[in-house]
Amino acid sequence: METSLSQNPRLRSNDVRNKVVKKLNTSISKSKAQWEMAMALKNVHGSFQYQYRQIYDYAHELMSANLGSIVKVKVEDINDFKVFNRFYVCLKAYNDNFISCRPIIALDGCFLKGFYGGELLTTVGKDPNDQMLPLVECKESWSWFLQILIEDLGGVDVCQGITFMFDQQKVYSLLTTIDFVYV
Repeated sequence: METSLSQNPRLRSNDVRNKVVKKLNTSISKSKAQWEMAMALKNVHGSFQYQYRQIYDYAHELMSANLGSIVKVKVEDINDFKVFNRFYVCLKAYNDNFISCRPIIALDGCFLKGFYGGELLTTVGKDPNDQMLPLVECKESWSWFLQILIEDLGGVDVCQGITFMFDQQKVYSLLTTIDFVYV
């Protein structure tokens, strides 16, 4: 099962059931197939909980491999357990290159379709060679994200001359967030 999942990550429980019928000449329930797939995925990718426990190691690795980069991890205390909440990355090279970018920043987000869900936010600028320059990535809170972004890019004085561009679905919430951050 693990080999099948690592070769074909889009494998569905019905495919697993069909393989069992073909290979073992017996059938299994849909819930049993889903449970087996979950266990196989855990063995292939490791458990989500274990991966989230490694988030500080990942942050330290990013900072040591990219000296001068800014990495922030936010966790919440829930019933004496640390629960991952947000992650912010601004690599030093991107931050240094921002000075030569056009004064336009595109903001966008996408929803994560996984076990825990969430949202991934990204900002992109354009450098003088018309190349895209990813500035930062983060998870979950726009206002937290924008406050850190504006601080990293040189503060309110520098960012008042920047045009923020985003899709129409987030216009009202982003405008109020940007106004809140500037105040």
